[in-house]
Amino acid sequence: MSAWANHSIPHSLNKAPTVKKIIIRGLSRTKEIVVRRELLFKENQVLTPEALLASVQRLKNLRIFSKVLPYLALQKNNQVILTIDVVEKWTTIPYFSFSSGGDTFYAYAGIYDINSFGRYIETGIQYDNWNGKSGGTFWFRNPRFLHKRLLAGFNLGSTTRPWQLYTAEGEHQGKYILEKKMLNILFKKEFKIWLEAGITLGFREDKIVDSSPTEKIDANTLQLLTKRDKTRETSITTSLRVGKLNYDNYLVRGKQSTIYFKYADEKIGSDKTIRKIQWKNLIFWRLPFKGNFGLRFNAAAIDTQDIQNYFYIGGFENIRGYFDGQFRSKVYGQFNAEYRIPSFQHDWLVIQHIFFIDAVRTANNFNDFKTAKNIYSAGIGVRIISPRIYSFNGRIDIALFSSQKAASYISFGAQQFF
Repeated sequence: MSAWANHSIPHSLNKAPTVKKIIIRGLSRTKEIVVRRELLFKENQVLTPEALLASVQRLKNLRIFSKVLPYLALQKNNQVILTIDVVEKWTTIPYFSFSSGGDTFYAYAGIYDINSFGRYIETGIQYDNWNGKSGGTFWFRNPRFLHKRLLAGFNLGSTTRPWQLYTAEGEHQGKYILEKKMLNILFKKEFKIWLEAGITLGFREDKIVDSSPTEKIDANTLQLLTKRDKTRETSITTSLRVGKLNYDNYLVRGKQSTIYFKYADEKIGSDKTIRKIQWKNLIFWRLPFKGNFGLRFNAAAIDTQDIQNYFYIGGFENIRGYFDGQFRSKVYGQFNAEYRIPSFQHDWLVIQHIFFIDAVRTANNFNDFKTAKNIYSAGIGVRIISPRIYSFNGRIDIALFSSQKAASYISFGAQQFF
């Protein structure tokens, strides 16, 4: 059978043809150069099935198209006209959130777009307000800087945010208010589809401006909250990714492993010394009936004396069924597994059902980590996804089982948990 034999490619092709012309249809906002620079071939060059399939996957991985469909029309002299039909996603995304209780009010609102100006450039801005004190963040990312597979970007911000404190059992210990100013400048280079390296230069100034401990707070945490001096942090973070995740709209397959190392020291202008290492791993399989099965394993450690630099492990990102930031630590390991299966599918709406298992282990040093207990939860969830709107994914999860009394059985959020 011909290597070209599928619904979009003529069966009569038995050898690699030459591309006579490339036609791109369906673009209304996105510039044509965004599509063409992802292709592994040009007009008047030989086209192989491997190059075509890899190019289509590259376009899907941009995540700004809900569909990418190639069609070949055979011409004379073993030439073809390649037509690529795309369906653009809506990519300008507003968001907001607020909370109020007692004498505290906290709110934020923002807007971002990963396809700004139709050039596959991400820009975003966020405004936040805590008890009348305003702050904000602006960020910029160009994943194809100089039309290469090179990401360049920065984020600049000044925020005031409350952080809640809990015992490991979920008892409220109080909160503290952190003022933070930051500037991060980042670069990433993709050397191969499966190999990427990056570096981030970070400049940060923060200060604990207020705290409200309860009678449940322990002496060590209370002592950490008394450190009110403004500190400056200058850091270098390096990253290395091996492997690649491939997207087909809301479905994912592939595996990747990324390691990060952060270094801050007086030698590079920092008031404090920080050593931080993180190892993040993702594996996804495509299953029948548009199902997905995914695994995530993360491990991390940090050397710090500042409470604002601890890892805050909890419901939003790590383990469902517990308060956000309930487990505060310097060392942690994390495991998540999800099976995802849709019950309803449409161009504009997908309802996806989730079965999950989460587990974490936390400690403040490696010796304690070896003997620490695993904390776990398991349950079900639902996702409301719009394939035509970038990042439109409402999430509801219910932790039906947990290793200790769950602090928050139901969790809400945007995006997949991982």
